[in-house]
Parts: sequence; structure tokens; C-alpha cells
Amino acid sequence: MIDWRLGPSTADVVVTPAYSDRLSDLASAEFLAATGFRGRVGQVSYVPGVVLFGLGDSGEVSADTVRHAAGCLAREVRGYEHLAVSVPAGFLGAFVEGFVLGAYRFSRYQSAVRPDGPRRVDLVGSAGDAEDLRVALVRAEAVVLARDLVSEPGSVLTPVAFADRAVEVARATGLDCEVWDEHRIADERLGGLLGVAGGSRNPPRLVRLRHLPDNPAAPIALVGKGVTFDAGGLSLKPTPQMIDMKADMAGAATVLAAMSALGPLSCPRPVEAWLPLTENMPTDDPMRIGDILRVRNGTTVEIRNADAEGRLILADALVLAGESTPAAIVDVATLTDAAAIALGRDITAVMGNNQPLIDAVLSAAVRAGEPMWPLPLPSRYKSQLDSSIADLVNYTTGVRHGTALLAGLFLQHFIPATTPWAHLDIQGTALAPTTHGEHPQGPTGTAVRTLIDLVSTPLSE
Repeated sequence: MIDWRLGPSTADVVVTPAYSDRLSDLASAEFLAATGFRGRVGQVSYVPGVVLFGLGDSGEVSADTVRHAAGCLAREVRGYEHLAVSVPAGFLGAFVEGFVLGAYRFSRYQSAVRPDGPRRVDLVGSAGDAEDLRVALVRAEAVVLARDLVSEPGSVLTPVAFADRAVEVARATGLDCEVWDEHRIADERLGGLLGVAGGSRNPPRLVRLRHLPDNPAAPIALVGKGVTFDAGGLSLKPTPQMIDMKADMAGAATVLAAMSALGPLSCPRPVEAWLPLTENMPTDDPMRIGDILRVRNGTTVEIRNADAEGRLILADALVLAGESTPAAIVDVATLTDAAAIALGRDITAVMGNNQPLIDAVLSAAVRAGEPMWPLPLPSRYKSQLDSSIADLVNYTTGVRHGTALLAGLFLQHFIPATTPWAHLDIQGTALAPTTHGEHPQGPTGTAVRTLIDLVSTPLSE
């Protein structure tokens, strides 16, 4: 844990920004040029007593470039105990977020002891105050929580263990928390969640979290997919595709992490969250191809692919969310490879039924520095979800194109017609394949800060 302080410093090492268009002003310009340092965003160089971190052209500095550069810097200064950092005016929050996230490591199961980085960082000469620092740390630690949860092995973070962790987080951050066991889940007619959970010896859980400020406004409802390990059920995944499937609960981790920040940040709006938690395994009494499940609202679903399970557990949770008459519903899920194929590993897909809400999500994503892009939900594709023996199929066999949109259309079926809804498919962005900027290789915690910004801002803005 870093001790962050504002004001004068006695640190032995000074860290200061360098701009690509101002390098000639530095006394060490000739030396820097010889070493290849050009002041590009993310570059780091050392001169006696000083560490320089590049921010690019001085006229193009933004929160995104500062966050990216701070993440790179954090990994380069692990060997120092105490730093004094000069942060560009107006970017204290972005720097702190980027530094904390760039320094992130999940080392719980590693025997070797490695330097974790500075114990103390003094922020000097920056236009920021203690509240800016506090808010940045709350937001960054929320992302760290999501990353920690996604990093845990599936044998450790079972549905029950995840629910227990949610209870701990709720107690620590002032959230109301309710956990439904498998008996309550059955009583509440959550047929999608029960159907997926049937293949696992570990029972499912449903977690409901509520942030309840003194505000009579309708809440925003957040829903997160929580498949703590996805083997594919009877539609068993090949081993290479199964390697990262402990991360199939990243949507639930994202929502829990965002909720954890709302009390500390005094979010003025009521927010509730629904986390359906299960494994998708082939070992006990799994869904069979051709089975029909009945979701809480009575919709029947024919199972065409047991590996299209996320939409089944989300269906129940979305129905529950809608019953609370929220101002809006936003779900987050590692749902389809098609979204990752369409937008790559850095951009989250956004779909929904309400353009103002979609615009609000995209605006929050810009503020948070988490790139997102809208995809359509064409009604003419809905017929591809028709079943001859049930209301819907969970997967359209033989269709290779537009499958991210079909998954979105499936979810839309469970949203009340008058409720604004947005769906964030983080399949491509939940894990970083390589280290870059504030994202070390592995879980990113993407969308946590977007959700915090979204629920903290009036939807009309």
C-alpha cells in the first residue's frame, strides 16, 4: 500500500514529466537524445537524481495520456522506496489512478518476493487537493478489487465464496446486501440460473446489493454476469478456450467493485445490483441440448448450446432488476467472442434500447478513459431466436455472423418495454493480452470507473 502525500518532499528521487516538444530546454537534452528518449507517452528515462516520464506533445496532454504514462512509470520505479512526483496541473486524479493500476500485481500465490514499488509518493507542484487524491484512490482501489476477484482461481472463488466476498465488501462500504441460496433461487423461479448451475457440485448464489442514500429517486439497476468458471457444460470447451474461463465472472466483479465505491464517494443516486453466480460444468446434472428452461418471467428457452449460458443467468437477473421499476438497467458481461472479434481487445461493445442512456454510457466511458463503441440491435434479426417448441432458443445454430447482436437481442427480451437499458459486452476487454499503460497483462477491471461515473451523473446530462 502506497502512502500518498501532498506538498513538499524529502524524497531522494524526483519524478518529473517531459514533453516531446520541449526536450531541447532540458540540460540533459543531449544525453537523452543519445539514449533514444523522445518524450513519447509512456517512455521513462533516468538522469542523476531525476526520473523523467514522457507525456508527448505539451499541447496534447490529456487525462488519458497522463493515466497511460503513469501506468508505465509505476512499473519502472519499483526499486525506489520514496518518490517526489511533479504532476501536470489538473491531472492529479488521472496520474494517481494510472500509477496505482499500472503498479498492480496479483502475487497471492507466488513464493518469490519481488519489489512491490514505492512505499511513499509525494505529489508536489500539482494543482490538486486532498479530495482529488481521495477520490482517485477510491476509484483505483475499486478497479483493484475487480482485478483481484478475476485473478482468483475458480476452485477458490466459487459462487458461495464470491457471495461471501460480496457480503464483506458491503459491510466495509455501507451497502445493503442480501444473498439467496439455491433454495431461495428455486422459490423465486430463477430457471435460467438453476439450469446452468445444475451441472456443478458447487451451488449457485444470487446477490442483491443496494446503495441507499437519502434520495427518493428511482434507482439505477446494475446486473453483472457471474459465471465463476465456465467449462462450457455439455458443450465442453477445448482446453485452449478454457484457460481464461475463471474470468467469466468479470461482469459481476465489475459491478461489485463499482458498487463498493458509491458510499465512499457519496453517490447521490440510489443504485441496486444483481449478481447471478454459478459455475457452468458438465459434472452433476447439466443442461442437455434440447432441454427447455423457464425464466422468472415465464419465458421458455430451448437450449441449443450449453456454452451460451451467460445470457440464461442474466435473463433471470434482468427480470428481477426490472421488477424494481428502475430509472435504467445496465448489465455487464463477458458474453460473446463476436464482440471481441468486431472491436478488438481495447474497446467494449455497447448495445441497448435507449439512445440517451447509450450516450450517457459512452460519455462516462470517455471520462473514465475506457473506450467503448455502440453496436445496433436490429429488430429484423429477432426471428433468428425463434424456437419451434419454446419461446426462444439460447443460441442460433449454424449462424456465424452478428452473434453479438443476437445475444443482445436475447437479453432485450427480458427488459420491460419502457425501461432504458444498456448492455456492455466486455468479452474482449476484461483481460489484457499484453501489458500496456495502466493495464498489466491479465484482468483489467474495465468498466468499473465508467459505471461509477455513470451512476454519479444525472442521466439527462
